[in-house]
Amino acid sequence: MARLDLALCLHNHQPVGNFEHTIENAYRQAYRPLLEAVARAPHVKLVLHYSGFLLAWLKDNHPETFDQIGDLVHGGRAELLTGGLYEPILPLIPDRDRHGQIGALTSYIERHFGTRPNGMWLAERVWQPDLVGPLQRAGVRYTIIDDNNFEAVGIEERDTLGHFTVSGPSGERVQVFPINRTLRQAVPFQSPEIVVEHLGELAGDGHRLALFADDGEKFGEWPGTHKLLYVEGWLERFLELVGENSEWLHITTVGDFLEAVPPKGEIELPPGSYAEMMEWSGGSWWGFLSRYPESNLMYRKMLAVSDAVAALPEDRTNTKEARDRLYRGQSNDPYWHGAFGGLYLLHLRAGNYRSLLRAENIARPGRTLRTDEVDFDGDGNKETLITSPQMNCYLHQVGGQIFELDYRPFVWNLLATLARRPEPYHEEQDSAEYDWYPRRALVDHFFRDDVTIDAFAACRYGEQGDFVDQPYEVEVEEGDGAMAVALRREGGVWVGDEFLPVTVSKRLSFDPQAPRVDVAYAVEHTGGDPLPLWFACELNLLLSSASGEGRYCEVDGARRPVSSRSESYSGLGALALVDEWIGFRVKLEFEEACDIWVFPIETLSHGLEGLSRSYQGTCVTPHWRIAPAAGRPWSGRFTLGLCPAEG
Repeated sequence: MARLDLALCLHNHQPVGNFEHTIENAYRQAYRPLLEAVARAPHVKLVLHYSGFLLAWLKDNHPETFDQIGDLVHGGRAELLTGGLYEPILPLIPDRDRHGQIGALTSYIERHFGTRPNGMWLAERVWQPDLVGPLQRAGVRYTIIDDNNFEAVGIEERDTLGHFTVSGPSGERVQVFPINRTLRQAVPFQSPEIVVEHLGELAGDGHRLALFADDGEKFGEWPGTHKLLYVEGWLERFLELVGENSEWLHITTVGDFLEAVPPKGEIELPPGSYAEMMEWSGGSWWGFLSRYPESNLMYRKMLAVSDAVAALPEDRTNTKEARDRLYRGQSNDPYWHGAFGGLYLLHLRAGNYRSLLRAENIARPGRTLRTDEVDFDGDGNKETLITSPQMNCYLHQVGGQIFELDYRPFVWNLLATLARRPEPYHEEQDSAEYDWYPRRALVDHFFRDDVTIDAFAACRYGEQGDFVDQPYEVEVEEGDGAMAVALRREGGVWVGDEFLPVTVSKRLSFDPQAPRVDVAYAVEHTGGDPLPLWFACELNLLLSSASGEGRYCEVDGARRPVSSRSESYSGLGALALVDEWIGFRVKLEFEEACDIWVFPIETLSHGLEGLSRSYQGTCVTPHWRIAPAAGRPWSGRFTLGLCPAEG
């Protein structure tokens, strides 16, 4: 008689930095009702993966559910999978961190559930052949990969019903189980009868395994699924049908199948992930780092912090804490973007950066003011990194701009901003606005006379200079404990039909005792007569929210909301952005009064509830009408200072 083994694998994960109410909603809509439904069906077994962050949350907030997972394990009804503790994309992180993350979750599972997992959930199912060695060394016997990876080497669906051996360059081995894509896409959106009918089509002689594996949040948190599964009874009916067809359909776990059935053979698999991920990333997960420079900068920050943490002595009292903070900063969600939020969710980006900065504060406390010139972002050119006990200020030669500004005591990166880019789901959205340059600080503009604040805010304006995205010369000046960086570009500005030579110089001075940057600008025109120009210096600065209580712009002692509205101010000598929730104040003080535009940067992004506008930073742009001439450059000075919110 034809036979089919069926394994039901659920991956449950919440990212570091996620809102408490979001996690609680997923628990109530999906995690708890699923386990309750399975508890009522004693013939059903599950393969369960919970990321370490979520397991710890369940233990602290819903110990009854944490214990229920343990009861299923001890009763032989659930197999637990290990993985990276905080759900990193394993190919993204150094080998030492792969081993550490997997080992940490394995130890947690052993300690709390009394079982050592053999299998591993691969975050976002991002596979690379060089993972074989690290997985084996971490004690992993098998992992789960999407079947389109097997199709890429010519293996069709009916031939994927089992497991295969993959080998590493030094003879390491690990078993890989293909996820059945038809099942993944059908559950729970096709009727239970159709799903079981498809399983019947896969049944045959010998031991075959149909592996369903997908996100646990799909079982109640995704739009419409809670009603479908638990109110309309989809899940109860499906589990009933599985029991009614037990003469040929056998519920098992992946680990039990591994022990009972030999592999189908050895195979070489190319790098890959699930089909949707390959589409979003442009064919390779690494495509996200080139498409989104902000993701690449977070990735490079993570690598730098990883190196610093790795250099800590093992016997140092806070080395373990630094490593845990690093691991939190490797949580995968804000490094990429697919059907939902990810990189577009400010609180997730901020969560990773805050974790990385906490690790960095331990590993590199920055007791003195220092500079490093390194290729930080991997573009082949050196960036200038200024660090002090209270601040990091990283400078890029393109545009002569600040691309990371960390207030270290409050572990906050004021430049974890995000530019507005076209996405496939914008096709029918006429209101979407896009940026042609990254949203950094000290972005130098020369405006056409007809530019308005609304046109500039929409990034639909006349840019007359060639300074925004072109390289500056960089020179570091050190002496007597002080430090400055001089940036200079000999470029030009269009005036009518003429492109006239203009040089922009800016000198950034740093105080070893205070988190402050003194900025001195000079604009020169070497053509002789005074040249009327409209010059602006754009600074994009990130608060924890645009509209939450305690986040505001302070002008002339009055609090102005940082909301979706653009504000234009004339003749200001100072302006501050305040975030009482994080606890800091950004003070801009100008040597001479100037006009300033202030507006939020908002992206149109896709989430569980559809399209919505998301705050990605506040743009503060002081601007001046100037007329430099040969031998008479225009000069302007201001200070950007960081202090506690009450300061």
